[in-house]
Amino acid sequence: MRKSDLHPRLQATCLPVPNHGGCYAVVPEPAPPFVDVPTCQGLFMLARRELDSLSETINRNEQYAGLVFHMLNRREAVDSSQIEGTHTGFDGLLIHEIEANTEDTKRDQDADQTLGYLRAFADGSRAVADHGQPALSLDLIQHLHATLLAGQERIQPGRWRDVQNFIGTRMETARYIPPPADVVPRLMDDLGLLLHYEPDGVAEISILMRAAIAHVQFEAIHPFRDGNGRVGRLLLPLMLLADGKPPIHLATFLKVRQRDYYDALLDVQMRLNWSPWIRLFLETVIASCRHTVQLFGDLQTIQARWQAMLAEKAKRRHATIWRVTELLLGQPVVTVNVIAERLNVSFPAANEAVKELLALNILRPGNVQTRNRIFQAHEVMNALYTGLNAVLDDVARFTDGAMK
Repeated sequence: MRKSDLHPRLQATCLPVPNHGGCYAVVPEPAPPFVDVPTCQGLFMLARRELDSLSETINRNEQYAGLVFHMLNRREAVDSSQIEGTHTGFDGLLIHEIEANTEDTKRDQDADQTLGYLRAFADGSRAVADHGQPALSLDLIQHLHATLLAGQERIQPGRWRDVQNFIGTRMETARYIPPPADVVPRLMDDLGLLLHYEPDGVAEISILMRAAIAHVQFEAIHPFRDGNGRVGRLLLPLMLLADGKPPIHLATFLKVRQRDYYDALLDVQMRLNWSPWIRLFLETVIASCRHTVQLFGDLQTIQARWQAMLAEKAKRRHATIWRVTELLLGQPVVTVNVIAERLNVSFPAANEAVKELLALNILRPGNVQTRNRIFQAHEVMNALYTGLNAVLDDVARFTDGAMK
């Protein structure tokens, strides 16, 4: 990164990095409450409509909402963590979650961090549910980081960094060098003002605009030694939730467009060019809303097919097997013990239900162990990830057409 790569305003405020000749740390401008991107006005309107449509779908299908978001929270934890280079998959996270704090748990740093992401989101959601928008504080951000990276003392979980960091393999060849550590508290205080936004009675700035700006500003500051990308992405659904919107997760779609994501952030951070990021952000919002609505429909279709299969086999409606199929809609990776605990039934009853579901191909073995065998509802797993590229490509085609 060269000083000449920066926008002139950032060239005027950047600071040389001590002991690294020719390297400059970027000091971001204060977070603007609004950026004018005329080419994205149609996307803003469409994104708002899609959020409203998702809200209506949730209200009409409350019995499925908890199941859908239970899975989406875990998909988000996996994909956001994988953006940063972890390898734990969706089924791996569910298995790790099942085995956590049991004698079968295995030390797996990737899985631990992914589970930490899930725990951090759960904590943030509870804080927002209890306190609303005031919960979006710097204390909460530090708590999210501490939960995400618990036990990794080298990274100083929950504390602003006290060293110069950079994005890349070496300072001299870094794509981006965030501001010096001593200005991080001031910059985060400024970001806190955006998180605590209150309408001034003249013109309300939409949550979509504020969330897009806050994410860029957080990533530009890079306030922690590590984990900045994940904490920054955690803030997005929490900001939406605090504003009364569905807490959609965007990491899955940002991962599909990962190179565009990095480039768009860098375009703002170094050249103050907001258009590519605002466009990508809104496209992922629209895609996430549409895919989530699609997932509601897919789960209903799957459940209807399973119920027809059980009815054809003359299974009694109060039999454990019916309850297991309901559980699988939100917990598609299970063990016999998990079924017994969740449904409060005996191990033999749960085991018999699993045998019958295997015979119907509703469940498939997830491993070959003879003890603590894992089983997967493959149709639910497929629905969770099928069509991601298609829905995002469809939104991009709309965008391209609208901008011509």
